[in-house]
Amino acid sequence: NNIGAPLQQQGRHDDALNSFNQALSINPDYTEAYYNMGTTLSCMGRINEAIYAFEKVLSINPNYADAYFSLGNCYKKQCKISEALEAYNRAVSVKPDHSQSYNTIGTIFIEQGRFPEAIGAFQKAIEIKPDYAEAYNNIGNAYREQGRFDDALAAYNHSLSIQPNYVEAYNNMGNAFCERGLLEFAMNCFETALILQPGIPELQLNLGNSLKDQGRLDDALEAYSKAVLLNPDYAEAHDNMGRVYLLKEDFVKAFELMEWRWLSQQKTIGEPFKSRKPPWDGASSGEIFVWKEQGIGDAIVFSSMYSELNEKSSKLSVECDARLLPLFERSFSNSIKFLDDRNKISEHDYDCQLPSGSLPRYFRRNLEDFKQSSSGWLKADPEKMRTLKAKLCSDGTEKIYGISWFTKSVQARAKQHNVPVELLADYLAKMPGKYVNLQYGDTSCELSRLKRQTGIQVESLDEIDLYNDIDDLAALISICDVVISIDNLTAHLAGSLGVDTRVLLPNIPDERWSFEGRESYWYDSVTLYRQRSFGDWTVPLDELLHDFSNIQS
Repeated sequence: NNIGAPLQQQGRHDDALNSFNQALSINPDYTEAYYNMGTTLSCMGRINEAIYAFEKVLSINPNYADAYFSLGNCYKKQCKISEALEAYNRAVSVKPDHSQSYNTIGTIFIEQGRFPEAIGAFQKAIEIKPDYAEAYNNIGNAYREQGRFDDALAAYNHSLSIQPNYVEAYNNMGNAFCERGLLEFAMNCFETALILQPGIPELQLNLGNSLKDQGRLDDALEAYSKAVLLNPDYAEAHDNMGRVYLLKEDFVKAFELMEWRWLSQQKTIGEPFKSRKPPWDGASSGEIFVWKEQGIGDAIVFSSMYSELNEKSSKLSVECDARLLPLFERSFSNSIKFLDDRNKISEHDYDCQLPSGSLPRYFRRNLEDFKQSSSGWLKADPEKMRTLKAKLCSDGTEKIYGISWFTKSVQARAKQHNVPVELLADYLAKMPGKYVNLQYGDTSCELSRLKRQTGIQVESLDEIDLYNDIDDLAALISICDVVISIDNLTAHLAGSLGVDTRVLLPNIPDERWSFEGRESYWYDSVTLYRQRSFGDWTVPLDELLHDFSNIQS
């Protein structure tokens, strides 16, 4: 056993296993040899065999806390989370001061979105081991997920006071600064981490992100290129390089590089479609199947190219969210077959396939190409529009203004898009008119409080489910003279319908809106109002207020 342990540390795993087996041939109940064997097998990726070894340890000694902990790690690698949690909890039941188990339980709770429980687990680990730098780093992550920036920063700093060269803490602190728009502080964190450990591609990626968000696009490309040199298959770095080229309006490079998204760790992109049929090559005709990806707002953007693709195909089938079916079927040629479930199509029904997000690669190669659809391409139901117009204008109202002020997107920094409705109301009070709620989700309490406190009336039509009935939402948007919205589904739907739309953007917007200018190459009818500094909506709202006299006239 003592010969095997250093062999395992040297990476001589087979030799180590031979030594542990020899130990067990002498003493079949030798728990240390089984434990070391399990650790070695886990390092070799032979997880099932490692689990057997740790279970053998526990059959001999049920109070072996480290064996429970290592067993939990094996289950965690297999994504058997309930089994992993059970093993970690057994570890602390037999050894209440097993700080590693509490720390790892906390990381699982973060992944599950159980942030208060995660914080409790980390605090328990820190009570047991006050100099536990990793636990301080992890509790910082939990605070960050809750939006508790100051607490997160304090935790990362405490971690670094214990372990000054802790690269992961610098990296996480940098990400926290990025989320708060403190980009130079973030850049300093990533650069410090890279001095300590220059060979980590993730640090180059994060440095590139902080540079991109500052508008230093060439410097960002250099950082992403270094990440790719360190790891040529680093999908996130390739994809983010594409996003920089999108900001530079080099669409050929942008959309080519963004094909790497399917190899990245993006959780919001959706499930790739499995097919034995080849991807569409951008030139061949025949029967084509387009499958959905990303969110419903993205689906609306990508639909701008369906008609162009239909002209190139002998038969086009398109998968889309069920909520979009009536709107798409009305707006496009009846030769296009729309379906809400990819399982409803067989490989006999098409010759090639592609995800909807790959369409810009073939159809939007320069600014001129966007003019194919930028005037609007979707059509609301005329009868629904007449009914809604009659209802909202029965009191003599001449102009209708639709508003939308928040998003529930889980994407990074999505909350920065949201405008507090009370702040928006301060400006609406200076822009008299009939305001209609276009915001999905239950807003009744919020709007009642707004009317009670400010006197601002934002009308909601109870008969319209703004989240589930996109066709009704499209009709409501289409009767609005102006839509005022943040960057969310409402903005894209209004732009695709050709409605006069005023979009309020954070100082670090989605790449599709570019970094400057008031016009959008995706939508002719959209005007952009941009923050000048992180979290400050006064400048874009002041500009909107200034323009409102022209809107009313």
